Amino acid sequence: MRNFTKITRWFYPGLKIKRWIFLLILGVFMILISSHLISREQSLMGIIIYRALFTAGMGLFIFGTAYLIKSFFEAIYPDEGKDLLEVIYKKRFLSKGPKIVAIGGGTGLSTILYGLKEHTSNISAIVTVADEGGSSGRLREEFGILPPGDIRNCLVALAEASQLMRDLFQYRFTEGDGIKGHSFGNLFITAMTQVTGSFEDAIKTSSKVLAIRGKVVPSSLDKIRIKAEYKNGTVKEGEDKISDGTEPIKKLYLSPVNAHANSEAIEAIREADLIILGPGSLFTSIMPNLLINEISEEVTKRNVLKLYICNVMTQHGETDGFTVTDHVEALVNHSKKNIVNYCLVNSGRLDYNLLLRYSQEKSFPVIFDRERLKKFGVGVFEADVVSRSDYLHHDSDKTAKVVIDLYNNYKKKWKGLKRRLS
Repeated sequence: MRNFTKITRWFYPGLKIKRWIFLLILGVFMILISSHLISREQSLMGIIIYRALFTAGMGLFIFGTAYLIKSFFEAIYPDEGKDLLEVIYKKRFLSKGPKIVAIGGGTGLSTILYGLKEHTSNISAIVTVADEGGSSGRLREEFGILPPGDIRNCLVALAEASQLMRDLFQYRFTEGDGIKGHSFGNLFITAMTQVTGSFEDAIKTSSKVLAIRGKVVPSSLDKIRIKAEYKNGTVKEGEDKISDGTEPIKKLYLSPVNAHANSEAIEAIREADLIILGPGSLFTSIMPNLLINEISEEVTKRNVLKLYICNVMTQHGETDGFTVTDHVEALVNHSKKNIVNYCLVNSGRLDYNLLLRYSQEKSFPVIFDRERLKKFGVGVFEADVVSRSDYLHHDSDKTAKVVIDLYNNYKKKWKGLKRRLS
């Protein structure tokens, strides 16, 4: 009886499949009847009529099947203007892409994710949970949850949902007591945390709402804070206060020191074909993830391409006067020696007017000290990956294409080396 009920549900009104099922069944019936009659028919006219019936049955069968599949597709993937074969091919193509782990936070990580999702759906974004500024900081303090801001940006970056839905998640309230300054996405994740009772479940639910490619994983489920010790001996605690310092940062610390890594993050790293660090704020977006011992240890163990994407510009209060090698050295000093094996450096031209604007914010181009970096034992890739928009940051599409090309070349070289050694 239960099976019969399940079958009858397919004939509920509004599903738009009954007509196509009817045509499909009618076509099968006509094919069977005409095939049987043709085998018994002796006259030429009868054979012609039954063959016409057979052809008509085949037409109905193909027509009904095609539109039945189309109805299923439109129900599952309702976006208008999408070609069925194109979408199926793309999903198949993306599912065969490399398993990529991208570690970081802020706008830098979401920028690279925008481009990478066009090359693979096997993406794990491991995101810092040390954010304490703005909307995220307020929600963290008021509700005792992990900061949702960087998580939200990464979810939107990987989203396949409509542009309207993505804009909704990024919408920031400009007025209203209590909600001014908050983004809708942050409030949504906060509400889902209260409903589901888990920040992890809230992220998974939001991932389904936005139909993301890949997954977004907090680096830890502990309530982490970071503190910086400066070269003059002063110490500041809190992600939002660290970049306010006027002295160079000597050392960054995690509180609690023994913060545990999220098991999903560790699993993703162990399965990764490619691990990416950056781009983004060196001390407040990338470093907090690597200060979690389990994460830095797992990354170090992996014998894959571990690529650091160096920032185009220095960041005032964090990396003033830093060269490319200074960035890499800071990563190594705060984690493990083999945390990266290659570095991607921008070689594209920087717009003069934008450079003037950035200089007013005490942000300058990161100097590429090529020879020093080579002595440091890190491979170097140079490419034009800078955006030509109003900001001097990485271009999503150009950077992702370069990263995938580098991965493919690295994979070929590694396979060739293994063949020579075997």
